[in-house]
Amino acid sequence: MIKYGLRAIVLVITIMTAVHASPVRPYTDHNVYFEGSDYELNVYKVYGRRNGNTIFILGGIQGDEPGGFLSADLYAGLRLEQGNLIIIPRANLKSIILFNRGIEGDMNRLFVDNNTNTSTEQQVVKVIMSYMSEADLFLNMHDGWGFHNPVHINEQRNPKRFGQCIIVDADEHECGNKIIDLKRIANDVLDNVNARISNAEHYLAYFNTRTGTPDTPWKEMQKTATWYALRHYCIPAFGIESSKNITSLELRILYHNYAVNEFMKLMDIIPENPPVYVTPAVLDYVLVTVNGESLTARNGDVIRINKDDVISVKHIETNHERGVTCEVLGFGNLNSLKREVVITHSTKIVFRKESAKFAEISIEVEKLTPNTVKTPDGYIFYVTVDDKVIPVNPDVVLTVKTGSRLKILRLEYNGKNTGLPINLRGWVPRGITVNNGDDRGYVFTVNQAEMIARWSIDGDGITFPVTADSDGKELARFYIRIE
Repeated sequence: MIKYGLRAIVLVITIMTAVHASPVRPYTDHNVYFEGSDYELNVYKVYGRRNGNTIFILGGIQGDEPGGFLSADLYAGLRLEQGNLIIIPRANLKSIILFNRGIEGDMNRLFVDNNTNTSTEQQVVKVIMSYMSEADLFLNMHDGWGFHNPVHINEQRNPKRFGQCIIVDADEHECGNKIIDLKRIANDVLDNVNARISNAEHYLAYFNTRTGTPDTPWKEMQKTATWYALRHYCIPAFGIESSKNITSLELRILYHNYAVNEFMKLMDIIPENPPVYVTPAVLDYVLVTVNGESLTARNGDVIRINKDDVISVKHIETNHERGVTCEVLGFGNLNSLKREVVITHSTKIVFRKESAKFAEISIEVEKLTPNTVKTPDGYIFYVTVDDKVIPVNPDVVLTVKTGSRLKILRLEYNGKNTGLPINLRGWVPRGITVNNGDDRGYVFTVNQAEMIARWSIDGDGITFPVTADSDGKELARFYIRIE
């Protein structure tokens, strides 16, 4: 029997996978499963400039453990020099939105053989299982209570606590003609991680649950993702746990990062390390369609529609690229993005980053005349781009491609045309003898060469203000950005 440590496994796998052709590197694939549902699953595959081993990072299988899923999320944006990553930051989106360990039960107890469960959760688990087959090492990211310690010190520091540790299912695991030395791998990582932690009370510990032994106190671990990956795919599998008792979320994320980075070093995966940012989400604007007609809205706006109108949130512009969802309250799914919803009564659209609500838009059902424009309260501009009418809220940046035909139509207030002049600053219509500052009705072929750069926001000739004035006072503006 041959006994392998991690470095031997790395060498064998590298030799075997090097013969496979790959697309131009580096690049990232993003696949979405169950899109628009409460269990939407986003999978990111990051390929390095040079091929190598692959680590599968799984986060959010339990929805109330943000240290794990926010750390995993950071790796989805990495660019790699060598090696590959598979990242599923939010395995259980519904539970994350509701900040619950498992709304339908514990998803990390569904990794069993011949499971006849047909729930959506089980379908998510099947996708996770399929990606395990592509990995050379598997990491499951968690936040646990207390601080694991091999001897009992107090209620928070004892052998039964799962916080601040690296979990293995066995010290060693036999796969055919080889043995994976999980203890050695984990202790190599722990030595380097703990050397970076300044607070000794936050050191991570080694935790062997002895999952496959008859006398294990943690028989439920036999249904977990790590045990499944170890048994079925013969790959080293580890649980990484930060402690929920550490009040700083940034520290919990950082400790996860330390551990993941050490596993990447052992697997010869060379990254650009991610920064840690825990910033609140801010809604810039949202693109909504009402019966197929587009409008933009911002936090606190009111959209007035008829009963049985169909609305759909098509795009959410925020300061976060991932983890943002919206819900049309009272109309089914927690995740309503890109779904068409028939509105039968007044409601709200709420916007969340994970479980935290950061914005809302009201939907008011009224009896409207056929010509009533369905827009948020207050000022709104109307323009056409290539003959398509687009409503634009004040302060929004409208990106228009070079060569497109732009026409400024009007400024409305609460659905009524104000009749006010509108000026695209930095542009003068051709052929006019007197420039009165009113650019409504002119067709402008978008081109930087047609613009006066000094009127642009940064003087670079890219982004220009469009303003509406009354008696010399500016009432509203938006911006045209030339792409």
